[in-house]
Amino acid sequence: MSRLEVSFLGSGSSGNCAVVRVNGTSVLVDAGLSMKETESRLALRGSSLDAISAIFVTHEHADHAHAALDLNRRRGIPVYASRGTAVAGGFPGPLFADVRTVAGGKELTVGDLHVRVTSTPHDGAESVCYVFADAGGRRVGIVTDLGHLSRVVLEALAGCEVLGLEANHDEDLLRSGPYPPYLKKRILSAVGHLSNESAADGLKRLVGPRTGAVVALHVSRHNNTRALAERVFREALDATGSRATLAVARHDAPTEWIGVY
Repeated sequence: MSRLEVSFLGSGSSGNCAVVRVNGTSVLVDAGLSMKETESRLALRGSSLDAISAIFVTHEHADHAHAALDLNRRRGIPVYASRGTAVAGGFPGPLFADVRTVAGGKELTVGDLHVRVTSTPHDGAESVCYVFADAGGRRVGIVTDLGHLSRVVLEALAGCEVLGLEANHDEDLLRSGPYPPYLKKRILSAVGHLSNESAADGLKRLVGPRTGAVVALHVSRHNNTRALAERVFREALDATGSRATLAVARHDAPTEWIGVY
């Protein structure tokens, strides 16, 4: 049986991008790295932009959509995004050749990947997350940039074989840190970002017997540490009795391929 797998090429405020693949189909989730950096990190994982069939953008913020125009215009890769994201990001403009609209609650197929789109609570114009499934029903779910784990998000991502989940900040580090008050308030809001503890609480509801791997995403370099995120996630997994492997994605280097047969 073929392997459904993901590599997180970069995750954090300096740029988010992941590649999901099965059989001959590879897609990007977000385009927050430059085109050059995306190509370089794909090469580290034995892939290239020539293999990419589509880009699924979660929302219009630059750390998720920065290179969407370049990849669309210069490489001809179609961009999937919600209507709100497309408008806020300027995607419908004349420089974009191929933009395809998605919406929360919708499902579609690209090559050998089935894609489920789910709305997320974030302060983008119309943010979404994606769950990718192969013909055998195995799933990779990826969600970052959300102030809380809503019912529809929990429902969409429950029991995924591979789960990428935001662990943006430690609340004590954020409150005592250098960010201005308005930014702290935004991050802590119901449409901001998930703290380690909030993510871990959700993780206990999301992992199931088929969950083989969990990846902590979007870990802040100012308001968190990789060690803190890993510890809190590990405690949550231990509490469920899950044997899933655990990784923490980096902002400056890709993860290994993470997947299931």
